[in-house]
Amino acid sequence: MKRVLIILAGLFSIGLVVTGGVVAWHWTFIQRILTYPDRSVTDAGWYTPMETLPGGNSPPIPKARPPISQAAIDQMTRYAEDHKSSAFLVMHQGKIVVEKYWRGHDSNAYTNSMSLAKTVLSLLIGIAIAEGDIQSELDPVAKYVPEWAKDDRAKITIQDLLKMQSGLRDYEATNDPFSDVVQMYLGTDAKAAALKVPAVSPPGQAFAYVNANSQILGLVLERATGQRYGQYLATKLWQPMGAQEAQLWLDRPEGNAKPFCCLFARSQDWLRVGQLLLNAGKVDQQQLVPANWIKKMITSDGVEPIYGYHIWLKARTEGGPGYRKMSTEPFLADDMFYLDGWGQQRVYVMPSQELVIVRVGDKPEDWDDAMIPNLLIRDLQAAD
Repeated sequence: MKRVLIILAGLFSIGLVVTGGVVAWHWTFIQRILTYPDRSVTDAGWYTPMETLPGGNSPPIPKARPPISQAAIDQMTRYAEDHKSSAFLVMHQGKIVVEKYWRGHDSNAYTNSMSLAKTVLSLLIGIAIAEGDIQSELDPVAKYVPEWAKDDRAKITIQDLLKMQSGLRDYEATNDPFSDVVQMYLGTDAKAAALKVPAVSPPGQAFAYVNANSQILGLVLERATGQRYGQYLATKLWQPMGAQEAQLWLDRPEGNAKPFCCLFARSQDWLRVGQLLLNAGKVDQQQLVPANWIKKMITSDGVEPIYGYHIWLKARTEGGPGYRKMSTEPFLADDMFYLDGWGQQRVYVMPSQELVIVRVGDKPEDWDDAMIPNLLIRDLQAAD
């Protein structure tokens, strides 16, 4: 019933017929609402059109015997399986020590990254700054997006977007076809939808997780580098990292990528992203992302202490600004940070433990962020 109401509201909001006939992109929007899959993370075949990201030529990630007990492996894999996971992988010291798949998935299956893609975008911003295409994250966004130069958004910096403290309107209702996020996600012009989002408060004063921040960051990157988002991602990060072929969901044929979401990759390649972060931007002996940029990404110094540059630094266990009840106990690894996508897509990174953990799958009823990382750490400590 909720989906029907959304569709009806969308029909009334855009109108079915205009001068000259039916507008095709309106029909695309309606069709996407009508057919959107219940398993929106794992039903990758629904998404079209796609842009292919060529893969790299690196050898497969090596595997090793687990340094943890079989009891711990059984407990955490059972937890992952019972919580609708399609893939669960653990990397220790650069080698895969646990790799499990369920629900018809295997190592070649694609899943929708959701907001895991935001951290990839942040890595690309760091590369663009290092190469001089962007002068600094302190640059005003209007330097690259002149559409913002003559209103309150002129004061917003790239850093404000990265920290989700831009002051842009927080209109993220997923059950409302009028909302900014639905227009960007299911519409046929994500760039235009993002550019329409107004500022409602001064930047730097409050944290609000607004997807338009990331979509505009992608536009900054494209205009600064003169390259399409997918081209820049493939040549500057994805291929050099050794990742396999991936896909970007576009808003329309040859249209806009959606950097706030919608990077379809294989589970092992999220291990590669996590390992790059763990190694401070280095893959093998090549520094793909400046180490000082990785440090900035995972430094807590904004108005929201658990959020860095498009990456989460820890999960709260008690109320407060930006409260997110995601774990029942504090993380045992003080240096832990993680990528977070809707539906509990996760890439946990613990440099002190040399651990990267990946969980992808459909949205479970509940998910305790501390459970698996802390179980692993306790078992490793017991083994020592």
